[in-house]
Amino acid sequence: MAPIRKGEYMIQTNSQSSARLNLQHYWVKESLGYLLHPDIPVPENAKVADIATGTGIWPVSFSRLPAVPSTVQIDGFDITDAMFPPPDWLPSNVSLRTLDILQPVPDELKGQYDVVCIRYFGVLIRNNDPEFVLRNLVDLLKPGGYIQWMESDIYNQTVVKSTHSALYGVTTTLEQHLPSWRQYLDSSELRYDWLKTLPTICKSIGMSEAKLYTPKIFPAMRFTASYAVLGAWEELSYKFLDERPDKFLGSGPELREKIDGFRREVAQGAALDLGFYVTVARK
Repeated sequence: MAPIRKGEYMIQTNSQSSARLNLQHYWVKESLGYLLHPDIPVPENAKVADIATGTGIWPVSFSRLPAVPSTVQIDGFDITDAMFPPPDWLPSNVSLRTLDILQPVPDELKGQYDVVCIRYFGVLIRNNDPEFVLRNLVDLLKPGGYIQWMESDIYNQTVVKSTHSALYGVTTTLEQHLPSWRQYLDSSELRYDWLKTLPTICKSIGMSEAKLYTPKIFPAMRFTASYAVLGAWEELSYKFLDERPDKFLGSGPELREKIDGFRREVAQGAALDLGFYVTVARK
């Protein structure tokens, strides 16, 4: 039995992962109403970095916004290129390359970017301490540049049910599962309390401005959010639990059997609610 070990990422890098990440991107975009917070200016010749870019969907989508000039250079970085599209299929102002943001930033990238974005990196933050990653992000920035860090709180997610659902007023198996999920995260030293204090941490390392936004959940996207989360749990079951059964989540086949039931409940009108946290900070 073993939790997620330090430096391990819970999801896979296959076609299912790519489809889920793109679905997740759509859910977040429609829920927030933006890719980049309106408080962040984008100069005509700006350089923008997207960290943990996955499939590169954020840089590609951002490059297509009418308000983003073609002179803006957008670079996506990830520890692996396994889910990158071929470079000749990308927009002319988008590039994708590998980078381990857990390691010191290469000298040639220091101070190069007007904006640095990062999303869904929380599973690699241990003991509520994002400072080591944050310092690397700041190293990428030009003086006066901005960071946007967006996460959803996978620890404190809850189950909601439509009043039109036959499950309304009934305790679902999905609700019964969430305490085990939190115990698994606890055993992995993965807590999301730092989301609320990230602006304070930004200021403590010398950033001049930092503000936290907590956008309201968009009910129409609850099904999309739920299927994205269940897909991530399924990937975790294949990546870790088949070889390392866990005392909280069980074996891979056991969790996948539960997920089949969770999907049936979602189809009947139950869904996961995850709070959004967006920190915007200036160097």
